[in-house]
Amino acid sequence: MGSHLAGKLGCVVLLATHEAELTDFYTRLGFTLSPDGIGIPMPTGFICHGPIKGFRFSVKPLRTGVQMKAMPTLYERQLVLQGVLPLPR
Repeated sequence: MGSHLAGKLGCVVLLATHEAELTDFYTRLGFTLSPDGIGIPMPTGFICHGPIKGFRFSVKPLRTGVQMKAMPTLYERQLVLQGVLPLPR
């Protein structure tokens, strides 16, 4: 059987897009609310997900080594995720 690269990398974060009134629900489940969006530094550039009217972004790391830091970006202040692309072993 062959192996697929995505299977080796796996999922390192869960991202939930939700209504503002569900913020407490996701916080109780271990998610961190992003101030205005999500930013992910990539080898080829910076992927940004800006605010969606009426919705919020919340993130939960599934692996150690993922760091979340609120930083100024193109979309005001975003939760920037670092360490989301570990190299396959």
